Amino acid sequence: MASLSTRVPRMLAAAWARPQARLAAYLALSLALAWVSFIHPARGLNITPWNPQTALAVGMLLWHPRSWWLVWLATLSGEALVPERPLGGAALFGSTALLVAGYVATAAALRRWARPGSEPVTRRLLLRFFVIAGGGALLASTLQVAGLYWTGEVAADRVLTAIHRSAIGDGAALVVTLPLLLLLGSRERRAATRAMFRNPEWWAAVLVTAVAVIAVFSRPAEEQFRYFYVLFLPVVWCASRHGITGAVWSTAVLQLAVIAAVQAAEYQPLTVFQLQVLVAVLAVTSLLLGATVDEREEAARTLRASLRLAAAGDMAAGLAHELNQPLTAMSTYAHASQVLAEQIRQGDRSQAELMLDITAKLAEEAHRAADVVRRLRDFFRDRATDLKPTSLAQLLEEAHRDQIARAVGLDLQLSWHCEPADAVAWVDPLQVGVVLRNLLANAMDAASAAGRGGNLPAWVAVEAKQEDADMVIAVTDSGPGLHGEDLALVFERRRSDKPGGMGIGLAISRSIVEAHGGRLWAEPGPGGRFLFTLPLESPVADA
Repeated sequence: MASLSTRVPRMLAAAWARPQARLAAYLALSLALAWVSFIHPARGLNITPWNPQTALAVGMLLWHPRSWWLVWLATLSGEALVPERPLGGAALFGSTALLVAGYVATAAALRRWARPGSEPVTRRLLLRFFVIAGGGALLASTLQVAGLYWTGEVAADRVLTAIHRSAIGDGAALVVTLPLLLLLGSRERRAATRAMFRNPEWWAAVLVTAVAVIAVFSRPAEEQFRYFYVLFLPVVWCASRHGITGAVWSTAVLQLAVIAAVQAAEYQPLTVFQLQVLVAVLAVTSLLLGATVDEREEAARTLRASLRLAAAGDMAAGLAHELNQPLTAMSTYAHASQVLAEQIRQGDRSQAELMLDITAKLAEEAHRAADVVRRLRDFFRDRATDLKPTSLAQLLEEAHRDQIARAVGLDLQLSWHCEPADAVAWVDPLQVGVVLRNLLANAMDAASAAGRGGNLPAWVAVEAKQEDADMVIAVTDSGPGLHGEDLALVFERRRSDKPGGMGIGLAISRSIVEAHGGRLWAEPGPGGRFLFTLPLESPVADA
């Protein structure tokens, strides 16, 4: 059997789902707000400096545009039940009808241009909301006072003053209270509110708000406005920590605290209107700050998602780039094996040893491809490097051996030198091998292209030498080198000039070198020259 704690919310939700219940609740809440907010009315008029029922009316029209008749009935009842002095029938019906017409126009403009309840809340959206709320408050106040003037309830010399006072009360309500109603109508914002209420920091901010209000309003009346800026502290705190949700709630709490202080101190109406203007300005500041925080967080989430996609793209491109060479070799060895197998099938047993050697190389290239996939996957996923003391001379010799057949085919000289010969660096051998292969392949392409049809031989040289605690590896070629804009943009990911190239080899190489604590750069020609550094000492030992 369901407990009372679960049955009661279900019963309330079921009741709220009925239109009649929603309408009755709105009518009751509107009348209650009209009664509670009827403080310090302007002399001879029912115009007060705090009109939260205005925000409730506009919110009702936003959610239910056809409920204008209910809004008019609630407004009419509020004006009739809690006036400073009774209005005549024509004045009461006419002014409230014109006032509700202003509410309808405001709600329509918000629905058209401000998209209430949209996510995320941006500064552009808020600025439109402020403009429409201010314009709507002025329009509604003008229509209401015009109705009172036409029925003789307001003298001509008091029309502008009445419009001014009414617009301040309605505008403050729309800027401060309407965002809270819109927040409560958003499932996402309600969830954010629950999370914020579970945070002790929020309740600390509420306490700071109470202390700030007491500190300001306990001073003599002539000094209070001079210290009003103290009230910015808690709302700025909440907006910066909780975004638009914190801004809306902290502003609402501050509004209630100011109204309570006004009631306790029994201020004159003019002073209360000025306070409402300051509260409205504070609300605008807080909401804009909250929207800025939300936009920043949304931008950070978008950036993180983009980086994940970029990392996945880099990983895929890097794997494709690095697997191209071993797969090509495997294809060549497989084709050679087929040829030899056919010769052996025809009885030529002399090729058996050669076939065994080729199949061994085929297995070696397959193993190498698997290592490339594993190590580059780990690198692109979390920049993982398996550092171990590695002989640089051995790395250079392996890179030279891998490229020597291609160098012969391109008719260029390929050499390497390491000083000291026994230099040991803390590196991931496979990843540094990727860097060396990329740099050698690029250098060989450049030297070969420049050497075609020329008298001078094409060459590529790899030289490693120690400088302090690093080894500097330089890959130099006899090509034309890099100059100007090409030198500045050489590490940018772009379309490769080489047939079948992907334009990412240097970008991957730089990432790998930087993950090792080194750097990779290019120097201007003549001749191409790329250099990178590797640490000789273990970074773990240094730590």
